[in-house]
Amino acid sequence: MKKYFCMVFCILVLLLPGCNKKQTKPNILLITIDTLRRDHLGFYGYPLDTSPFIDQLAKDGVVYKNVVTPLPLTDGSHATILTSLHPLAHQVIRNATSLKDKVETIAEVLKKNGYYTIGTIAAFHLSKKYNFSQGFDSFSDTWDKNIKYNEHWFRIAESVNKSLFEQIDRYLETRKKNEKEKDKPLFIWVHYYDPHTPYVNRKEIVLEPYEKNKKRFPFINYDKEIRYTDENIKKLYGYLEEKGLSKTMLTCITADHGEQLGDHGASAVHHDFYSETTFVPLIFHGYKIPKNKVVEDFVSTMDIAVSLLGRVNLNFEKPGNVHGVNLLDPKGNPKPVPGREFLIIGDPTFVRSIQWLSAPFSYILNFDYMYKQWFVVRGAEKSGLADRLIPVPQGAWREEYLEKSDKVVIDIAYPDILRNGLYFGVLRFDVEKDGGFSVGYRIGPANTKATYSFADKKPGTVTITAIFPVTPLDHLTGMIQRKKETRVANLKYALLTGEEALKYVMNIPGRIEVENRIFTALKTQRKFKTVDELYNLETDSAMIRNMLSGSGGDSPVSPVSPVSPVLKERVVKGKKTIYEFLRFYREENKKILGKPAGDKQLTREEKDMLKSLGYL
Repeated sequence: MKKYFCMVFCILVLLLPGCNKKQTKPNILLITIDTLRRDHLGFYGYPLDTSPFIDQLAKDGVVYKNVVTPLPLTDGSHATILTSLHPLAHQVIRNATSLKDKVETIAEVLKKNGYYTIGTIAAFHLSKKYNFSQGFDSFSDTWDKNIKYNEHWFRIAESVNKSLFEQIDRYLETRKKNEKEKDKPLFIWVHYYDPHTPYVNRKEIVLEPYEKNKKRFPFINYDKEIRYTDENIKKLYGYLEEKGLSKTMLTCITADHGEQLGDHGASAVHHDFYSETTFVPLIFHGYKIPKNKVVEDFVSTMDIAVSLLGRVNLNFEKPGNVHGVNLLDPKGNPKPVPGREFLIIGDPTFVRSIQWLSAPFSYILNFDYMYKQWFVVRGAEKSGLADRLIPVPQGAWREEYLEKSDKVVIDIAYPDILRNGLYFGVLRFDVEKDGGFSVGYRIGPANTKATYSFADKKPGTVTITAIFPVTPLDHLTGMIQRKKETRVANLKYALLTGEEALKYVMNIPGRIEVENRIFTALKTQRKFKTVDELYNLETDSAMIRNMLSGSGGDSPVSPVSPVSPVLKERVVKGKKTIYEFLRFYREENKKILGKPAGDKQLTREEKDMLKSLGYL
């Protein structure tokens, strides 16, 4: 009996966590493929053989059919994939924008918990320069320019693999020599860029049944780029298998956004947020992941990092700041996540619209229509604007001396807008000494601007009214470009509703209408809708029939037909929810990134003034 008891006791001890041999955590492989539409993969129903290897992984794993990116743009989407935060919270909402140190990445969490982290990217704007290397022990963002088809700002999959293999080889050599490194699992993030423009005609790749029906597939080079990427992912797996790294490995394959291939009047771009750009593939495969599972629930790329961490019993240090949810239960099975709502934004440089997705309905609030002029005038007192103008404190000015020039640029940033509807910026100032100047404004971060130069060189009051929609995603900046000897004073600003803007502009005597060069430059890529949009994704997955449009299509001049009370109710709820989301993510941004830099140097009076203007 005693012998039996001892044997049972030993078995129980061996089964207790921490008492048996130390469990090795799985290697984690995160593959992100730039510009990959879900509906151009075989497993998602595409007729061409673009993705045989990815399809096999999908059959042996868990596939999510309805995955949305909150921003169809490379940098913002990848920042979300790595942090499980919405773009409006981490504030990477344009390409070539740095990821802030205060934001925690999946690589940082895994590194702190014993992983060796390796990153390899294929596009310059995901490089160390923009801090996407945050949390990685080894990070590659330079490449062999001798490989065919390579461009200065991106590299092809062959070059990506070459660099990644070198990184892994170096680490494996270190692991042989260093006892402390032997039990370290790997986290690998690899980014492929090939499906992005320019689409290379890879003549060595033949896709059936394209040869039989060439007219059906006008963007065959895009499909060939997908197949080329698929072949290189297969080579990556072969390498990892050869090195013994794939036996215990968790894999996730996804994309940052899709691509418009003639959809909604656009080709080879992805600024807008219809289904062809916002829906991406998502596949989990390998370590403790069940086979042959397909999930219909609507999920987000915000869920990826938190789900991968959950597989190894980890989480972000501040999980309250995470906006994604863990999609997998402790056994690796998909958890039901019904009834979620998503806020999706377009690239604000081109698309000033916002989407609320609450399956099966997608509601798009459009801001970009109707307004395309701006006005300048002297002697604005007669316009009736005087009681609406607010002084701009000196601390809100930004003076920039132009190199190789005797000019100075003064930028005055208008506060963020979080009110319903469109607003229009007005800037007023006095010219005390006129040696020559021009006035204008900037929209967004791009160095595109509209200016008007005064040639009369007379002191006096100048007012700029920008008749241009200012939305919650815009950063409108008033601008004065002056000679150094020109002196300006009494800077004031106002934000007007559309009705107020028209009223005041029409009452300003001597107003000068100026062409909006920004609008002209971007008009081929921006949204022009006379009505907002509402789609039922169950019956209209391509988002072609706008239920708020009388013509049933998306013509910019279609008349508005009577809308049912049910649809009216959804529109009202959609607008309300969009602004609730915007306020929520704004507060999340403050909570995560903290107060603006330099706040401690301001006086109390300056702080109160800036708060009243919406700067703090």
